Parts: sequence; structure tokens; C-alpha cells
Amino acid sequence: MRKLEITLTEEQYQYIQEEIKYGGRTILEEETLGGYEITLHVGVPNIYTYLEMNYINKIDLGEVEWTFKIFNKQSSCN
Repeated sequence: MRKLEITLTEEQYQYIQEEIKYGGRTILEEETLGGYEITLHVGVPNIYTYLEMNYINKIDLGEVEWTFKIFNKQSSCN
């Protein structure tokens, strides 16, 4: 089995966390159910790759590095 690994900067990670908190509060206030999408956009050939998050707002998180890795069940975590 393979896993997709995306490397984020600390700033990108914090931005995602803040958007999740904001979205959660907004959904609770509006008494609705919801979720979010994280989309990895890869140019062909692989010259520019960026991450986008869509929750309450659509956010371009900027350029990221990514790779496929072999999944090791012993080292898996959520």
C-alpha cells in the first residue's frame, strides 16, 4: 500500500488549523453540517504544485512538495 505525503510549511499548517477552527465555529452558529476539501494541484510536467483548501472560503495555500511513500502499518498514525 502507498501513502501520499504532502510537506507543509509551519505557516501553511497554522493557516489550515485556523481555517478549520473558523469553519467549525461558523457551522455551529449556522447549525449546519459540513466538511472541507484539500486539493493538490500538480502541473505536468511536475514544475509547479500547490495546495488549495475549500471549507468556508477557498484558500490557495501556496506551493508544496509531495511524494508517494510505502505505507508501513507499524508506523501508521492518524
